[in-house]
Amino acid sequence: MITRALRESVQSGITAHFARHPRLYPFSPNTFTFFAFVLALPACWAIAQQQYLLAILFILLSGFIDLVDGCLARALNQTSRFGSYFDAMIDRYVDCVLYFGFFLNGFQLEAFLATVGTVLTSYAKPRTAIADQMYAQDWPTIGERTERFILILAGLLLATRWPQIAGVSTIGAMLWLTAGMTHIGAIQRVVYTRRLLHKAEADRTDS
Repeated sequence: MITRALRESVQSGITAHFARHPRLYPFSPNTFTFFAFVLALPACWAIAQQQYLLAILFILLSGFIDLVDGCLARALNQTSRFGSYFDAMIDRYVDCVLYFGFFLNGFQLEAFLATVGTVLTSYAKPRTAIADQMYAQDWPTIGERTERFILILAGLLLATRWPQIAGVSTIGAMLWLTAGMTHIGAIQRVVYTRRLLHKAEADRTDS
């Protein structure tokens, strides 16, 4: 929510660039999307090895690809339903791979809870469409993917200088905060879905 306007503004400029120079990008948008997962693998390794600056580099590269793959598809007029689906699946794989790096780093419980919260937050929205064939574009929630990425990057950056703050592990605190945000976000979406479904049932009854 907090970064949506900035994201859309950046994507608009990138789409225009791709449209002006299509020959510079001979690969398909889906191939471009897959690169985000490929870059998450060395990021996972770097997190597990406590090479946090290196992890930040690969996470930023992976996040940049996630930011612009849709721009490439629109610029090349290659948007598709499968492309949108594939992008969402790769996003989940990237999330899980990154948290697995923290798991290997010794933060098993925190990484597990953050992963579960991330998956549930992402699942709650499309599951509503299955329940009643509806899909709201604007969902009031915290812990969205961009916010989670910012938290991870901030935690890694702080941990390079201050592994502990006031006796508390910086990485551990970041993961607990991420877990809390994502589970709150999942609950928000459950509550919002309940309202949507009750409204849909009431509208059908009235008609």
